[in-house]
Amino acid sequence: MNTTINLEFKHPFTRALAGDKLGKRTYKKQVAAILSEEEWQEEITIRFPDSVYVIGTSFWHGFIDNMIDKIGYDGIRERVKFVTCSQELTDDLYEDLY
Repeated sequence: MNTTINLEFKHPFTRALAGDKLGKRTYKKQVAAILSEEEWQEEITIRFPDSVYVIGTSFWHGFIDNMIDKIGYDGIRERVKFVTCSQELTDDLYEDLY
Protein backbone atom coordinates (compact mmCIF):
# COMPACT_ATOMS: atom_id res chain seq x y z
CA MET A 1 0.00 0.00 0.00
CA ASN A 2 1.19 3.53 -0.73
CA THR A 3 -0.14 6.60 1.02
CA THR A 4 0.27 9.92 -0.79
CA ILE A 5 0.25 13.22 1.03
CA ASN A 6 -0.03 16.41 -1.02
CA LEU A 7 1.32 19.21 1.12
CA GLU A 8 -0.56 22.49 1.06
CA PHE A 9 0.53 25.91 2.21
CA LYS A 10 -1.32 29.08 3.12
CA HIS A 11 -0.47 30.77 -0.15
CA PRO A 12 -1.12 28.49 -3.15
CA PHE A 13 1.80 29.87 -5.15
CA THR A 14 4.42 29.65 -2.41
CA ARG A 15 7.86 29.60 -4.06
CA ALA A 16 10.10 28.98 -1.06
CA LEU A 17 9.78 27.32 2.33
CA ALA A 18 11.86 28.41 5.29
CA GLY A 19 11.77 28.30 9.04
CA ASP A 20 11.99 25.54 11.60
CA LYS A 21 8.57 26.41 13.03
CA LEU A 22 6.85 26.15 9.64
CA GLY A 23 8.58 22.81 9.01
CA LYS A 24 7.49 21.38 12.35
CA ARG A 25 3.95 22.71 12.00
CA THR A 26 3.64 21.30 8.46
CA TYR A 27 4.87 17.89 9.56
CA LYS A 28 2.62 17.80 12.62
CA LYS A 29 -0.58 18.90 10.85
CA GLN A 30 -0.16 17.39 7.39
CA VAL A 31 1.85 14.22 7.99
CA ALA A 32 1.85 12.96 11.58
CA ALA A 33 -1.79 13.82 12.20
CA ILE A 34 -3.07 11.74 9.29
CA LEU A 35 -0.82 8.68 9.14
CA SER A 36 -1.78 5.59 11.12
CA GLU A 37 0.82 3.33 12.72
CA GLU A 38 0.25 0.82 9.91
CA GLU A 39 0.80 3.45 7.21
CA TRP A 40 4.15 4.37 8.77
CA GLN A 41 5.29 0.82 7.98
CA GLU A 42 4.27 1.08 4.31
CA GLU A 43 5.42 3.28 1.45
CA ILE A 44 4.62 6.98 1.82
CA THR A 45 4.80 9.63 -0.89
CA ILE A 46 5.04 13.24 0.24
CA ARG A 47 4.46 15.67 -2.60
CA PHE A 48 5.46 19.32 -2.38
CA PRO A 49 3.52 21.77 -4.57
CA ASP A 50 5.09 22.33 -7.98
CA SER A 51 5.32 26.05 -7.23
CA VAL A 52 7.88 25.40 -4.45
CA TYR A 53 11.37 25.47 -5.90
CA VAL A 54 13.35 26.35 -2.75
CA ILE A 55 13.17 24.33 0.48
CA GLY A 56 15.37 25.94 3.08
CA THR A 57 17.47 23.88 5.43
CA SER A 58 15.64 25.35 8.42
CA PHE A 59 12.26 24.22 7.05
CA TRP A 60 13.60 20.82 6.05
CA HIS A 61 15.15 20.03 9.42
CA GLY A 62 12.02 21.15 11.24
CA PHE A 63 9.96 18.97 8.91
CA ILE A 64 11.99 15.75 9.16
CA ASP A 65 13.24 15.80 12.78
CA ASN A 66 10.19 14.01 14.19
CA MET A 67 10.04 11.71 11.16
CA ILE A 68 13.61 10.63 11.88
CA ASP A 69 12.60 9.91 15.48
CA LYS A 70 9.57 7.94 14.23
CA ILE A 71 11.10 5.70 11.53
CA GLY A 72 14.80 6.55 11.42
CA TYR A 73 17.05 7.52 8.53
CA ASP A 74 16.83 4.08 6.96
CA GLY A 75 13.04 4.08 7.20
CA ILE A 76 12.91 7.40 5.38
CA ARG A 77 15.29 6.26 2.65
CA GLU A 78 13.50 2.93 2.19
CA ARG A 79 9.85 3.92 2.49
CA VAL A 80 9.38 7.66 1.99
CA LYS A 81 9.38 9.15 -1.47
CA PHE A 82 9.57 12.93 -1.65
CA VAL A 83 8.30 14.54 -4.83
CA THR A 84 9.27 18.11 -5.69
CA CYS A 85 9.30 20.31 -8.77
CA SER A 86 12.70 18.95 -9.85
CA GLN A 87 14.87 15.89 -9.44
CA GLU A 88 17.72 18.12 -8.26
CA LEU A 89 15.64 19.52 -5.40
CA THR A 90 14.44 16.05 -4.46
CA ASP A 91 18.02 14.74 -4.46
CA ASP A 92 19.06 17.65 -2.23
CA LEU A 93 16.39 16.71 0.33
CA TYR A 94 17.73 13.17 0.62
CA GLU A 95 21.31 14.47 0.88
CA ASP A 96 20.27 16.84 3.66
CA LEU A 97 18.82 14.05 5.80
CA TYR A 98 22.09 13.74 7.71
